[in-house]
Amino acid sequence: MRSEFFQNVFGENSEILKKYGRTLKIKKNHVLHSPNEKLEQISIILSGKLKVVKYAPDGNEQVLKYLKENESFGEGLIFSDENYPSYIVAEKDSEVFEISKEGVLKLFKENETFLILYLNEISKKLLNLSNIVDILIIKSIKERLIRYFLLLHKQQKSDIIYFKSKQQIANDIGSVREVVSKKIKELENEGYIKIIDRNHVKLLNIKSLK
Repeated sequence: MRSEFFQNVFGENSEILKKYGRTLKIKKNHVLHSPNEKLEQISIILSGKLKVVKYAPDGNEQVLKYLKENESFGEGLIFSDENYPSYIVAEKDSEVFEISKEGVLKLFKENETFLILYLNEISKKLLNLSNIVDILIIKSIKERLIRYFLLLHKQQKSDIIYFKSKQQIANDIGSVREVVSKKIKELENEGYIKIIDRNHVKLLNIKSLK
């Protein structure tokens, strides 16, 4: 389902988007943006999946975040005059719509609803970042995982919660995939969760997790 922000961008602004926007098609494993580039546009994923990555000196890839269809990025840094902080790489063939800084400013002036939704998107991302920082303060990986699942439960408003991958959980809570897998199994054995599939778990006893 498209977010309210996504719907507003494409619903009422065709002339501005035609002048200040562009659609890009990116093949799997191709780099869309790199830390050598200035961040001068916001990007909305129309289809496919991207990943935000950093590379160690030995070439090892560290995935920081996955970005799926209808998600956007760049809103918080477009006016910072900074480069992209990481590489943006296509996890699979993808299509992305980008709006230049000038186009965003034009939308601010001509569409008050867009401005409000834009600020709301930034606020949600900052709040999520704050929640992740709170989780990282906790010493126990198991406790971090519990807090992470409760955060997803709150965001998704469902006892059955979706996560992109165990590697993504590990990245978010400051652990490694093998440890996350072990702790998820422990929580299932203790009766707190039920593993549905590789991307879903059901929270069975939310009160006792809090």
